[in-house]
Amino acid sequence: MRFPCPAANMTIFIVNNYMSLLKPLQTLKWLAIGLLTSLLVACSAVRFVYNQGDALSRWWIDDHIGLTQEQDNLIREALDRHFWWHRTAQLQGLAATLEEIQQKLNKNISKKDIAYFYGDIKKHSYTIAYKVTPDMARLFMSLEASQIENVRKRMAQNNEKFVKEWLPKEKSEQVKVRIEKTIQRSEWFFGKLSKDQEEKIKAHIIANPIDMNLIYQDRLRRQQDLILVMSEITKKKLNQKESEALISEYIKYFEYGRSKEQQEATKKREEIALGLASFVVEIANDDQKKYASERLENWVSDINSLIKESSVLSAKRSALPNR
Repeated sequence: MRFPCPAANMTIFIVNNYMSLLKPLQTLKWLAIGLLTSLLVACSAVRFVYNQGDALSRWWIDDHIGLTQEQDNLIREALDRHFWWHRTAQLQGLAATLEEIQQKLNKNISKKDIAYFYGDIKKHSYTIAYKVTPDMARLFMSLEASQIENVRKRMAQNNEKFVKEWLPKEKSEQVKVRIEKTIQRSEWFFGKLSKDQEEKIKAHIIANPIDMNLIYQDRLRRQQDLILVMSEITKKKLNQKESEALISEYIKYFEYGRSKEQQEATKKREEIALGLASFVVEIANDDQKKYASERLENWVSDINSLIKESSVLSAKRSALPNR
């Protein structure tokens, strides 16, 4: 079970996925209602952020690696191509998912429904990950040892922030943080919660504990695996096919790990996450569900506008050389 980092809250789902050229897939985004909202940003400027997505992703990658000019050119071309693919081939599916969530929310969304939508979101995430794998391989094949060390250092910095935010020394404080974060994000999606609702969420979380230290260890495992992939590709000078195979293997075991113990522990946390999401929806009143439904409606409208813009952009792109 994972919470989004601050950067993920500033960008839409697709931007976050293309940043995942280096960053983990960010599956299991949010303990509670994030299962329903991780598709989009925590703001209304969906179209603006999406249209800047390639630049934001390139900035993120450069910030973590320190790209050479040749690598920067590779990333620019790859992101332009992948964002165009996503705009023309994937946005319609995202809009349909959001509309389906909205319809269910207006009626009675169940834990089974939430699990279905969560699975749909994960499927979309993995589709993107495998789509960008060839370009990930090309980038990784070009890395210097100093650039891999840059990634390692940035990971360490991010881990310090994670520990500071999520892992107070006392277990009771860790539970308190989890409760506060869940309430904050529930209110972002549903609007203001009552004191009674807050107490119910608190009781549910206490009754269904999560060891954040295990989540942190899983985070480290994914990071270490990624560094090993980068290092093996560069040290052994793997070719394109070999590099793609190694990256694909990393993606395959990214979420649940390789061992039976890792897989069982992650699936258990996933089940708790789905239970919390279902519980938050269950205790939301009609006005709060209406508030959430209006948010979803606005996102769908923005996505449909992006889809309509594609025909105009397509004409412009076809007029450019090498298109």
